[in-house]
Amino acid sequence: HILNENYIQVAERVVGWREAIQLAAEPLRTNGYITEDYILAMINTLIKMGPYIVVSPKVAIPHARPEDGVNKLGMSLLKLQRSVPFTDKGTHEVNLIIVLAAIDGDTHLKALSQLTNMLSDKKTNSKLLKADSIKSIFELITAYSV
Repeated sequence: HILNENYIQVAERVVGWREAIQLAAEPLRTNGYITEDYILAMINTLIKMGPYIVVSPKVAIPHARPEDGVNKLGMSLLKLQRSVPFTDKGTHEVNLIIVLAAIDGDTHLKALSQLTNMLSDKKTNSKLLKADSIKSIFELITAYSV
């Protein structure tokens, strides 16, 4: 229920990982879920900590602390047809960027658990990475949201 169909985007490619995070987060920023500061915090965290947000092959879940600019709980998703490296060295190729905006340490845990289960299912993960429409992505995610 956290990921609204209107917050899913599909794009051919982006210039780099910074643009991927900015584009993926844009629906949340536009609709007041997060501030521009939150986007900058996600980028700065990746610069400081490295690509730890790449949680499985081809999938990244950028996030920052609630106090960095989260107004309400939300999630957005960007599916890239062409992968983008999530390091400046060109490693950790990613096609699926799922931005998580948590208002505290607990509220988002059910959604994160469902997301983890979905991404752990190799068949569903493969379908997500091959999906080329918002509708097909939303249907796959909805199946795991019960």
